[in-house]
Amino acid sequence: MPQSRFAALLSQHDLPPSLIYLAPVLPVVQVMWADGRNQIPERAKLQVIIQDHCRALAQLAGGMEVVTQADIDIFDRTFVAQKPDPSTLSPFFEVASELLSGRSDEGKAKNDSLYQREKLFQACLEIAATCPAEVGSEPNEMFARRIVDAERSYIEKVFELLPRAK
Repeated sequence: MPQSRFAALLSQHDLPPSLIYLAPVLPVVQVMWADGRNQIPERAKLQVIIQDHCRALAQLAGGMEVVTQADIDIFDRTFVAQKPDPSTLSPFFEVASELLSGRSDEGKAKNDSLYQREKLFQACLEIAATCPAEVGSEPNEMFARRIVDAERSYIEKVFELLPRAK
């Protein structure tokens, strides 16, 4: 069960159990780090995404705070402020992806949390587009290379989590 594996990973890394509610943020973090750097506009955008997600969770919980600011700060120090070791981030990303792929949006109330797959996909696209990888330098070049291959790869993985049309 992905939930218990995620909880075990949190425990193994001495992270608070409430960070399980930030599991949907990890694919966004993975996209951010895909080009090997964390740029200030990306980090600012990610903080907005995290705050919106936490507000949506609190709304779903009847106004109760599900993830504290202290928890968000720990998440930031662990995964955002400095590039995490791939051997740390990858297992979290993989289990978070399993956790998200096992959820169904059908019959659930629409909200702004990243548990809504479409919202998660949009958040990944926002992070990838925040800082272009390269600006087109040729006058006849139609497209700038805004998203690096690694970002695209992670976005494609998130896209696979989206519900299929029936």
